[in-house]
Amino acid sequence: MNQHTALRPATAMNSGHDPRILGTIALPGVAVALWHPAPDPDRQAWLDALPADRLPRLRQALRPQDAPAALRAACDAASLPDSPQRRALIGHIATLTELAARHLDALMVTLRVEVTDGQSCPKWHLDAVRARLLCTLRGAGTQFGPATGPAQVDRHQQMPTGSVALFRGRRWGAEPAGILHRSPPAIAGQTRLLVVVDPVDEAASC
Repeated sequence: MNQHTALRPATAMNSGHDPRILGTIALPGVAVALWHPAPDPDRQAWLDALPADRLPRLRQALRPQDAPAALRAACDAASLPDSPQRRALIGHIATLTELAARHLDALMVTLRVEVTDGQSCPKWHLDAVRARLLCTLRGAGTQFGPATGPAQVDRHQQMPTGSVALFRGRRWGAEPAGILHRSPPAIAGQTRLLVVVDPVDEAASC
């Protein structure tokens, strides 16, 4: 492979309903791997109806196997009562943490569970990490599209609520990513619940 070919941006997106699709982020040319889990209408209705101050918040570097305990503590701190739905939410986020660690070959990760009502990262960008897992569990999903210039996207897509993506970042390696993403514009009265997982030594704010 010559130098010109090696520097060609990766712009492919792989999408599917099997979680193994996330592993294709390592394939040449793939900038985004997008998994669409089967919806859980009962859990979604419960989550959407929760007051914002009952949503768990977390930012912690941990081993993937320690995610359930950290998430239970975050739910307790938000005074979110124990219930089958709470246990399902904890289990789902823990699974996302394990998947990110496996596909990014990370022994530890930084797990963030964020509650926002604004546009936290409004500019089109690549994250300052090798790759990042993003999943919006409540509210509008992350927007993404092929770069047409520095911090510029002319046509974009939006992740459905509940979908899970691995995005290549600036530190991926020799093959740069050619797909940028950003937080969706804020919607009045809507609160987002966002899960972010990074390799622990590469965590970044945006």
